Amino acid sequence: MSQQQPPAPVEGYQDMVHAAESQFDREQFKQLLMDMVNIPSPTGEEAELARYMADHMTANGLQGQTQYLDDQQANAIGKLPSRSKQGPELLLYASFDTHLGGSDEEERWAGQPLPSMLRPQARLEGDEISGLGAENPKAYAACVTTAATCIAKAGLELPGELTVGLGAGGMTALSRPGFSRRNIGHGAGVMFMLQRGYRPDYCVMCKPVYAVAWEEVGICNFTIRVKGAMGYVGVRHMMPQDQNPFPQVAKVIEALEAWFPTYTARHTSGLVAPQGGISAIEGGWPHKPIITTADVVLHVDIRPSPRTDPVQVKRELQAMLTELSQQHPDVVTELEATLAIPGATTSPDNWIIQSMIRAWEDVEQTPHEPFLNMSGYTDLSVIRQWGVPAARLGVPFRHQEPDPEDSLPMNRVHLDDCYRLIQVLIRSAIDTCSRPIEITQQYQ
Repeated sequence: MSQQQPPAPVEGYQDMVHAAESQFDREQFKQLLMDMVNIPSPTGEEAELARYMADHMTANGLQGQTQYLDDQQANAIGKLPSRSKQGPELLLYASFDTHLGGSDEEERWAGQPLPSMLRPQARLEGDEISGLGAENPKAYAACVTTAATCIAKAGLELPGELTVGLGAGGMTALSRPGFSRRNIGHGAGVMFMLQRGYRPDYCVMCKPVYAVAWEEVGICNFTIRVKGAMGYVGVRHMMPQDQNPFPQVAKVIEALEAWFPTYTARHTSGLVAPQGGISAIEGGWPHKPIITTADVVLHVDIRPSPRTDPVQVKRELQAMLTELSQQHPDVVTELEATLAIPGATTSPDNWIIQSMIRAWEDVEQTPHEPFLNMSGYTDLSVIRQWGVPAARLGVPFRHQEPDPEDSLPMNRVHLDDCYRLIQVLIRSAIDTCSRPIEITQQYQ
């Protein structure tokens, strides 16, 4: 961590923080988040929610804009311009697309019947809001928006420029079956945002957890094709060799599940403990169960550390599969990489990391401790790869009774926890945008 002396607060800092916090309207925030949950925004179809958020930002002191990628997908932008333009440009960022919310084919594997918590229908119980994506990502999008509108409504004149960016395509999702549009996820929205002129000096993104993070994993997806030969159940006893690949698939799965922890152990460092998992299996014709498939395909997700190139991940996985085939000659596999996004890091000495830590400590009145062993991927890796120093923070952890309908969990959030995050965002935004850019650049 930084050995550099932290800067003194700018003149009037506490007054500015108090003025911004006094603009927080709990009822308005609650309604905003419930409206957001009630507007479906599956990856690739966020335009309706983008329009709503742009209108909300315009009505609350920002210059709102709907930034279309195409007719179905859009970002929402809100700007608080600076008159003097002497300070840094800060982007408060969150994605706002959900991991579910489209077709029956997609949702059939989420549970039958589909749990109510996984529907885009907001429920309010006391001070807790639930529904599809209520915490992640929609509460985070609501928090960055509200932090900026509080600053705007307080009438603060900041030397730096503050921008809210709500990004489409933040989920690690490919096109749903039947879509002709292919590039809809994995940071498609924020890449478009950065390309079209919204490239800031610093960025703060809101995603779990409630500790300032300066690095995170990337994401690698692979297909492993387990080879066999098409057969017919009625004559398997007459064939010299049954080449049904499913028994071999079981060996591959067992080997992968044993290998994943060793991969994690080798690559745990810094803030991350990269994980791996099998996410889907394809093979055969459900409408023709008398025919056995020639091949079975496993879909595998493996997270690379910021210090591990995706090509190295592929080599390690291939080495494991080669060793398995040497031990079991009847196991024949083909490996293909289908997605490769590197992990990324920002120096913990950088201004925005130190500013967020100071803001967190001011709100919590306790020393900040980093959260270790993370393996969640977000499009913040894309932002960092574009050379933008970035910090990440989510809402505080709240002990809740386990809910079998919310197995991830990401679909319920408490209003008090959102306000604590908003308080941190307000402090860091004021701390950053109240300085001459030359001051912040001393912390790299």
